[in-house]
Amino acid sequence: MTGILEIDRLSVRIGPRGPRILKDVSLSVAPGEIHGLIGESGAGKSMIGKTVAGLLPRGLNVSDGSVRFDGQELTALPRSRLRKLVGERIAIIPQDPLTALNPSRRIAGQITDRLVHTLGWDRRRALLRAEETLDEVSIRNPSQTLRSYPHELSGGMRQRVLIAAAFAAAPDFVIADEPTTALDVTVQRQILQLIRAMQARHGTAMLFVTHDMGVVAKLCTRATVLYAGQVVETGTAEHLFGPNPHPYTEALIGATPRYDRPEESLRPVPEHVIEALRAEQEATLG
Repeated sequence: MTGILEIDRLSVRIGPRGPRILKDVSLSVAPGEIHGLIGESGAGKSMIGKTVAGLLPRGLNVSDGSVRFDGQELTALPRSRLRKLVGERIAIIPQDPLTALNPSRRIAGQITDRLVHTLGWDRRRALLRAEETLDEVSIRNPSQTLRSYPHELSGGMRQRVLIAAAFAAAPDFVIADEPTTALDVTVQRQILQLIRAMQARHGTAMLFVTHDMGVVAKLCTRATVLYAGQVVETGTAEHLFGPNPHPYTEALIGATPRYDRPEESLRPVPEHVIEALRAEQEATLG
């Protein structure tokens, strides 16, 4: 099946001739799939999401490769057309709700802006949809929440607001950029269950960025493992947690804290695995 998102040998550079921070990245996300994107901090996970959404920081540019969304090449689109496409069909759930939400604006406007200004809805219809979506994410008093400012909400409620905002316009594709990192462990599980329920209800394809192999096991159909801006392997959850994953994937699984075994010490990725991986990447890149 052709993916709704097809990335083929994507490279992103710092400046026109600077070092590559993404190196020949290829992956595919099928319609309705939750595809995990996992690796250590600095591996390039969030940068892939920013490339798809047209949000690369100033000074970074796509130097090679292709990013196709539903058959349309995104790297060739003018910035205005890319913004329109992203606004209409692609949504983002950011990592930190406290910094993602404007502290000086009420929640209502922060959910309805996209519906009004990008999709052309009238304000009344947008407010009704915002209230409906807040109810979907299990916020008990949606009308009161719409009148609230971000600082009046808990961290978990703020993240629910961002999830509601992402799904309000029924996007075809959602980029979830480590959406549980800033939350307490007890709240993380609730938010993961909520994201899974919203994705299943709407049939939305999703690229889920995470550094937690446990999240991949619970949430994702398939996942791509990254190291230093390059793909290590892509496979189903069954393969990645099976008997024959790549040694680096196996090391990431071993480094995941086990809350059911608090007596076990944290295990870093062994140096010999990193050395072998670097040699493997150097040979691949020539």
